[in-house]
Amino acid sequence: MKVVVLTLYFLRHGQTSFSRANAYCGELDPPLTDAGLAMAEAFAEHYAQLSWQAVFVSPMVRARTTAQPLCDRLGLQMQIRDGLREIHYGQWEGLSPEEVNAKFHDDYVRWLADPGWNAPTGGERGIDQ
Repeated sequence: MKVVVLTLYFLRHGQTSFSRANAYCGELDPPLTDAGLAMAEAFAEHYAQLSWQAVFVSPMVRARTTAQPLCDRLGLQMQIRDGLREIHYGQWEGLSPEEVNAKFHDDYVRWLADPGWNAPTGGERGIDQ
Protein backbone atom coordinates (compact mmCIF):
# COMPACT_ATOMS: atom_id res chain seq x y z
CA MET A 1 0.00 0.00 0.00
CA LYS A 2 1.32 3.41 -0.99
CA VAL A 3 1.02 6.21 1.55
CA VAL A 4 0.33 9.63 0.10
CA VAL A 5 1.22 12.63 2.21
CA LEU A 6 -0.73 15.82 1.63
CA THR A 7 0.65 19.02 3.08
CA LEU A 8 -1.63 22.04 3.27
CA TYR A 9 -0.44 25.57 3.92
CA PHE A 10 -2.96 28.09 5.21
CA LEU A 11 -2.02 31.70 4.74
CA ARG A 12 -3.96 34.69 5.96
CA HIS A 13 -3.95 37.69 3.67
CA GLY A 14 -1.33 40.39 4.07
CA GLN A 15 -1.93 43.52 6.10
CA THR A 16 -4.84 45.82 5.23
CA SER A 17 -5.79 49.10 6.86
CA PHE A 18 -8.39 47.16 8.88
CA SER A 19 -5.99 44.50 10.13
CA ARG A 20 -3.49 47.24 11.01
CA ALA A 21 -6.24 48.94 13.05
CA ASN A 22 -7.37 45.62 14.57
CA ALA A 23 -10.87 46.06 13.12
CA TYR A 24 -13.33 43.40 11.94
CA CYS A 25 -13.34 43.06 8.19
CA GLY A 26 -15.28 40.19 6.68
CA GLU A 27 -17.22 41.44 3.69
CA LEU A 28 -15.34 44.72 3.50
CA ASP A 29 -12.53 44.24 1.03
CA PRO A 30 -9.78 46.83 1.42
CA PRO A 31 -6.58 46.52 -0.60
CA LEU A 32 -3.33 45.45 0.97
CA THR A 33 -1.16 48.15 2.50
CA ASP A 34 2.44 48.51 1.32
CA ALA A 35 3.41 46.31 4.27
CA GLY A 36 0.81 43.75 3.17
CA LEU A 37 2.23 43.69 -0.35
CA ALA A 38 5.70 43.17 1.13
CA MET A 39 4.33 40.29 3.24
CA ALA A 40 2.92 38.63 0.12
CA GLU A 41 6.24 38.98 -1.72
CA ALA A 42 8.18 37.64 1.29
CA PHE A 43 5.90 34.61 1.55
CA ALA A 44 6.31 33.86 -2.16
CA GLU A 45 10.08 34.22 -1.95
CA HIS A 46 10.34 31.93 1.06
CA TYR A 47 7.86 29.22 0.01
CA ALA A 48 8.23 29.09 -3.79
CA GLN A 49 10.83 26.32 -3.57
CA LEU A 50 8.28 23.86 -2.14
CA SER A 51 6.40 21.47 -4.39
CA TRP A 52 3.02 23.09 -5.03
CA GLN A 53 0.14 21.33 -6.77
CA ALA A 54 -2.44 24.10 -6.48
CA VAL A 55 -3.22 27.43 -4.80
CA PHE A 56 -6.79 27.84 -3.55
CA VAL A 57 -7.86 31.37 -2.72
CA SER A 58 -10.82 33.31 -1.36
CA PRO A 59 -12.46 35.60 -3.93
CA MET A 60 -11.62 38.63 -1.79
CA VAL A 61 -9.18 41.09 -3.39
CA ARG A 62 -6.96 41.04 -0.31
CA ALA A 63 -6.59 37.25 -0.55
CA ARG A 64 -6.01 37.21 -4.31
CA THR A 65 -3.43 39.99 -4.05
CA THR A 66 -1.62 38.03 -1.32
CA ALA A 67 -1.54 34.84 -3.41
CA GLN A 68 -0.54 36.47 -6.70
CA PRO A 69 3.24 36.71 -6.13
CA LEU A 70 3.39 33.00 -5.25
CA CYS A 71 1.28 32.04 -8.26
CA ASP A 72 3.48 34.20 -10.50
CA ARG A 73 6.64 32.50 -9.25
CA LEU A 74 5.15 29.03 -9.60
CA GLY A 75 3.40 29.60 -12.91
CA LEU A 76 0.16 28.38 -11.33
CA GLN A 77 -3.29 29.82 -11.82
CA MET A 78 -4.95 30.54 -8.47
CA GLN A 79 -8.17 28.63 -7.95
CA ILE A 80 -10.87 30.84 -6.45
CA ARG A 81 -13.10 29.15 -3.86
CA ASP A 82 -16.09 31.03 -2.47
CA GLY A 83 -16.08 28.75 0.58
CA LEU A 84 -12.82 30.38 1.69
CA ARG A 85 -14.53 33.74 2.25
CA GLU A 86 -14.36 35.20 5.72
CA ILE A 87 -17.59 35.31 7.72
CA HIS A 88 -19.76 38.39 7.51
CA TYR A 89 -19.38 40.41 10.71
CA GLY A 90 -22.63 42.33 10.21
CA GLN A 91 -22.77 45.54 12.24
CA TRP A 92 -19.28 44.88 13.54
CA GLU A 93 -17.66 45.43 10.13
CA GLY A 94 -14.98 48.13 10.44
CA LEU A 95 -15.16 48.29 14.25
CA SER A 96 -12.46 47.35 16.75
CA PRO A 97 -13.13 44.70 19.42
CA GLU A 98 -13.34 47.51 21.99
CA GLU A 99 -16.01 49.34 19.96
CA VAL A 100 -17.96 46.12 19.43
CA ASN A 101 -17.83 45.33 23.13
CA ALA A 102 -19.13 48.81 23.98
CA LYS A 103 -21.94 48.83 21.39
CA PHE A 104 -22.95 45.15 21.28
CA HIS A 105 -21.72 43.78 24.60
CA ASP A 106 -24.09 40.83 25.06
CA ASP A 107 -23.73 39.63 21.46
CA TYR A 108 -19.97 40.07 21.71
CA VAL A 109 -19.68 38.00 24.89
CA ARG A 110 -21.82 35.22 23.36
CA TRP A 111 -19.73 35.28 20.19
CA LEU A 112 -16.45 35.14 22.11
CA ALA A 113 -17.74 32.12 24.04
CA ASP A 114 -18.79 30.22 20.90
CA PRO A 115 -18.35 31.92 17.50
CA GLY A 116 -19.47 28.77 15.72
CA TRP A 117 -23.01 29.03 17.07
CA ASN A 118 -23.28 32.74 17.89
CA ALA A 119 -23.23 35.32 15.11
CA PRO A 120 -21.86 38.83 15.28
CA THR A 121 -24.77 41.31 15.42
CA GLY A 122 -26.42 41.06 11.99
CA GLY A 123 -23.68 38.73 10.73
CA GLU A 124 -23.27 35.02 10.21
CA ARG A 125 -22.32 32.19 12.52
CA GLY A 126 -19.18 30.21 11.90
CA ILE A 127 -21.22 27.10 11.09
CA ASP A 128 -23.13 29.03 8.42
CA GLN A 129 -19.97 29.50 6.40
